[in-house]
Amino acid sequence: MPSFALPRASRQERAFCATVAVLAAALADPCLEFASNAGWFGAGRFTDRSMADVLPTLLFGALFLVAQLLGIFRRAYIRLRLDEPLRRPLAGLLPSIFSLQLLLLFLIESIEQRIVYGHFLGGALWLGAPIPIALAIHVLFAAGIAFLVATTLREFTRRAPALAAVVRLHREIRSTRATDIRRSFAEVFSARPDRVFCSVGERAPPIRVAS
Repeated sequence: MPSFALPRASRQERAFCATVAVLAAALADPCLEFASNAGWFGAGRFTDRSMADVLPTLLFGALFLVAQLLGIFRRAYIRLRLDEPLRRPLAGLLPSIFSLQLLLLFLIESIEQRIVYGHFLGGALWLGAPIPIALAIHVLFAAGIAFLVATTLREFTRRAPALAAVVRLHREIRSTRATDIRRSFAEVFSARPDRVFCSVGERAPPIRVAS
């Protein structure tokens, strides 16, 4: 059941489910609203005719994904063990993803209606299409994006140690060069002069070789 699947998931799997749910809601919603507004599903009002929520939701989803990738890279950089991003089969997480996706869609559409129209429009307008079609499309988006995000996380986890090694090497080279430059400047300014110059009247200063 969706209500029990997510609590048993690991922290990485919970973050994965949240990321996929946000991205799926952000991408499926404008597609459904465009089709509904174009009359593909027949006469009737199936949307609130506003897409003000799409870009912010999509940005949040992208930030969630970037945060997961940075977390993987950080563990690789400090040489911690990298576990598989998803220990459970992807199909076992889809019910949780779909539940979160619908909950998120309802929340963002309700907030959008409140901001744009000043009140909630009610009904199933938050789905963006006739209910059976909307649910089917959202399931397809959830499954497709879950597969893409899971593949991205697995591939990045596999390549993260090599990438972290390159970054560490680059930083070590820069640190070594900076140390050499500081040492060179210190040697130049701390060295004693070999010649002492002095001036007598207006004559050219004689040169005395220091003994």
